[in-house]
Amino acid sequence: MSNSEKWQGSPESISYKPTKSLFLGLLAVAALGVAFIGFFFWYIPTVGLRSIHPALPYILGAVLIVISVLVLGGLIFITNAAMKGTLPFYSKWLHWLLVKVYLPIMVMAGGILRIPKIKIERTFIELNNQMVLLMGRKFKPERLLILMPHCIQFDNCKIKVTRNVKNCVGCGKCEIGELLSLSTEFGVNLFISTGGTVARRKVYEDRPHAVIAVACERDLTSGLQDAFPLPVLAIVNKRPRGYCMETGVAIEEVRQAIKDLIGAGR
Repeated sequence: MSNSEKWQGSPESISYKPTKSLFLGLLAVAALGVAFIGFFFWYIPTVGLRSIHPALPYILGAVLIVISVLVLGGLIFITNAAMKGTLPFYSKWLHWLLVKVYLPIMVMAGGILRIPKIKIERTFIELNNQMVLLMGRKFKPERLLILMPHCIQFDNCKIKVTRNVKNCVGCGKCEIGELLSLSTEFGVNLFISTGGTVARRKVYEDRPHAVIAVACERDLTSGLQDAFPLPVLAIVNKRPRGYCMETGVAIEEVRQAIKDLIGAGR
């Protein structure tokens, strides 16, 4: 598919921009679920703990209250970030809550309520990007890594770019040539990955300070969880022919992500 062709989407793509209300509703459910579980684990052992020492139920209760306050407080800050795009401060604790605690619970709750997982993943990716930008950190271009899926390459192309992206001749049938130009313009590293395992190994070997990743919602969500606490700006790919074949990417989104991370402004 040439860059001049208009992307019409596909059954495997989503053409809408999901609202945050669904995500925030599930976030609230997740927070209440965590609080309920905390109360359950305090109430059940109270009788047994009292037989050991009368003060133990109160000590356990105090610990669980503190944890619940932190979890619910995190909910308030994350909601504020989602609605207003601002945080009074950035905290890895909040980011950890979002990635490691709330997301799995929300996916589970969404499954019970029959909410398409892709909707939760898309809004999670957007919220993650907001939190990365709210960190306020600026990175050296040479310490950035752009990770692209190999399915972005033109399907009938005979040139191997997964080993060396500079092999690309820039024919214009896919965006790799433009991405290579961006890489040269800003001095950032570009890598075309054949899969999640290879991408993780590349991150482990290069030790970048931040990553710009392009993939489908499912791969981005799992990648964000695995990469945390590494800052990752995630960009959802285009899928005019479905998953894993001649996918695309909005070059201007990649350019803006680079500028945001290096502090070049908008």
